[in-house]
Amino acid sequence: MAACHYNDKYFRFKHTRNRAGPGPSNTQSEATESGKQTGSANQKTGDKPINGKKQEESKEQGPFYYIGGTNGVALIVSFCESKGWNRILDNTRQDYLLKWTDANRPSDHQCFHEGKQMLNQIPNNKVLTNKFGLCSSLKDNERIMNKYGRIMFSKFMKLEEFYPETYRMDLKSERYAFHRVFREGQTWISKPAESSQGRGIFLLRTLNDITAFFKKLESVEENPYFRMCSYNSPLNRIVQRYVAEPLLLEGRKFDVRSYFLIACTSPYVTFFCHGYAKLTCKEYSPNSDDLTDHLTNQFIQKKNPLYNEMKEDTIWSMERLNAYINEKYMEAKHLPRDWVFTVFTKRMQQIMTQCFIATKARLGQKLGYFDLLGFDIMIDQNFKVWLLEINSNPSLQINCEILKSVIPKVMNETLDLVFEIFTKCSRGLYIMPLEARKEFVLLYNGSPKEPFEKRFKARLEYRISERATILKRPQKADNRPQIKVLTSLEFIPTLDSTLNHTKASQRFRSLFSQRPLPEISLVQHLSSAKAKLRSNLQSSNNSSGVSSEEQSQTKHSTEPGLCKERITATQLVPKNHSANSQLCKSLENTMTFNASFHSLIITRTPLTSKKATAKLSEMKIRPKEINT
Repeated sequence: MAACHYNDKYFRFKHTRNRAGPGPSNTQSEATESGKQTGSANQKTGDKPINGKKQEESKEQGPFYYIGGTNGVALIVSFCESKGWNRILDNTRQDYLLKWTDANRPSDHQCFHEGKQMLNQIPNNKVLTNKFGLCSSLKDNERIMNKYGRIMFSKFMKLEEFYPETYRMDLKSERYAFHRVFREGQTWISKPAESSQGRGIFLLRTLNDITAFFKKLESVEENPYFRMCSYNSPLNRIVQRYVAEPLLLEGRKFDVRSYFLIACTSPYVTFFCHGYAKLTCKEYSPNSDDLTDHLTNQFIQKKNPLYNEMKEDTIWSMERLNAYINEKYMEAKHLPRDWVFTVFTKRMQQIMTQCFIATKARLGQKLGYFDLLGFDIMIDQNFKVWLLEINSNPSLQINCEILKSVIPKVMNETLDLVFEIFTKCSRGLYIMPLEARKEFVLLYNGSPKEPFEKRFKARLEYRISERATILKRPQKADNRPQIKVLTSLEFIPTLDSTLNHTKASQRFRSLFSQRPLPEISLVQHLSSAKAKLRSNLQSSNNSSGVSSEEQSQTKHSTEPGLCKERITATQLVPKNHSANSQLCKSLENTMTFNASFHSLIITRTPLTSKKATAKLSEMKIRPKEINT
């Protein structure tokens, strides 16, 4: 018996080792021999054989997929079977291509093979789906926007514009802040941070409710038992301001479920898709203590005795919601036609994008991670849009006719988009265009090709338009004369130096004739030029003993295309100029300047050859020729 037991263990070990990889087993005999075993040593109690399929898994060829939980199983199975994939029931196997689970387990992320597998749970997605994480992420993002200015974040909304005032009960500072803010007659709602479907929610309205609630919080704060069981702790809650005066449909409260798909995390690619409207069974009464009047979740509405009769009327399509608002509110509230599919849709997309950008830096990034999120959004009577919560595993149960037309389309397009993007990224192909995209709207595309081209084209167009506006900008009368930068082609020396010097003097005259003469800047230029000329003459006289006139001629002769002749200030300033006569007389008597410097032309050419300089120095231009 011992030997048989040992052989059993050996075969089971060998079978597990052979099927660990993504490919088939090494030999057909080993697969057949291992298939005779009755099960795996690592098999869990929840993974029971179904019609003998558990024993035949080793004989099947991949790709494989695994489904954990009961949410949307039939839809996922239908999609995978259409692809020819085979289902596995063993949660410990790591040779799957697609894994869809309801719970986010760390073990799934540790054994994940990037670029070879797809998993519907993104690590650390609690920064979006957990009420603590979402509240902290949005508040941190709000502080960053306030710190660096709203100009940089002009496309983002302020937090109070779409998210109700929220406080975390696990933080003393926020508990005390909520206690200071609360006033008698207000309504606040308390929600567990990690629950869904309306579980554990209650209302806070009076001071007695607040006092009892805070006593309970203080009594369990130091209790070690509640520290160990933080999930059930009263501290594991948020308190949120109740949305006053919600918009009603036929007198009943409602909210909208929309879908946000993170199809890929490396790079990030996200989509938006319309969902449906969830309504209560009874008419809304703000002072009612019945939670079925305040919460629209189907899990809560099932507790209402009227649910079986009104089940079909608790779910509206977006088309019906749009038609109702057009009929009842369009004229009364001065709304544009089809407000649901225009203004409301755009605001939902903006909220989703802002929540994603506020949290994407803390999400896990590996090729193969994806997640389908459900956003619950409410509208008040002023048609202001509010975000209530985000669900990581939105319900895929079909219990009415509207959901039969909405959920299958959402699930099929979700899996098609995820698989197409995963295939293209693993093969190094560009993501766009997507053949599987039908009703989903692209919100964020972080792939390296398309956004770079868009940014490059946008920047190029902006620079071209900016350059054009600068060139077309009219010159004001009080502007200073502009400095014209000439290229080296404009400084090629020619034999006709008289023409060059005449053009230079004409350019200089045109600067003064176009606008009033800047007297202060001109005096500064002249004084600096005179001081520099004197220092150069003194240094050269001390060194070589040559006359100052010859040195100045030699110095100016090295500048190509310009004459060494000096021009007085009175020759260049027009007679009709508004300058004072005393200033002109002082400039004429005390200062002379060279046209090469004060024509405000910047030269960037090397010195000319000695022959060209000699020819230029031999030519002399008279003032009469310049005036002509």
